[in-house]
Amino acid sequence: MIVDNKFLINAVEWAGKKINSPQQRFILGLSAIAIQPVIDFTNRNVDKDTREVSAARTSAKIIAGTSVGVFVRWACIKAVKAFSGYKLEKDGEKITGISKKTPKDIFTPVLSTITDDLTAENFKHRYGNHVKNLGSILATLVMIGTNFLIDVPLTVYLTNTFTKFVKAFDIKAKEVKNES
Repeated sequence: MIVDNKFLINAVEWAGKKINSPQQRFILGLSAIAIQPVIDFTNRNVDKDTREVSAARTSAKIIAGTSVGVFVRWACIKAVKAFSGYKLEKDGEKITGISKKTPKDIFTPVLSTITDDLTAENFKHRYGNHVKNLGSILATLVMIGTNFLIDVPLTVYLTNTFTKFVKAFDIKAKEVKNES
């Protein structure tokens, strides 16, 4: 499929430039928390207890996964930026070389081909993309560990808390219904 709709192309380009990885994960979490627990809670193909626990567990998984995902992505992007200082070697406006600012700058971008048209402004754009992309890749690797170390225990804790809340909410709803 070839997309040639200018509006759609511009919208996708805008979103790619303006919405970073942590923000994308947050948006995904918001849409999930608004829809998935409701689907689980209203599923009439299972008994009431299963619906309640399922809605609580789904909510817990979404909240834990979104919270940890947003934080890890944000932290990794910040870490890459903190450890990617650079010095530009220039000839007038054109960049002729890029080097690490300090020995701690392990994520400094190395542009293997420095083109004739690479200026400080072009480099800032490419550097910004480098930091975001490398930070997102690093976050993906870090999240392999955080899934087991943080997400799972947090999901269990939140599931237990939310299950009590859902059951208490259901009891209050029945009391209100019986009083009317």
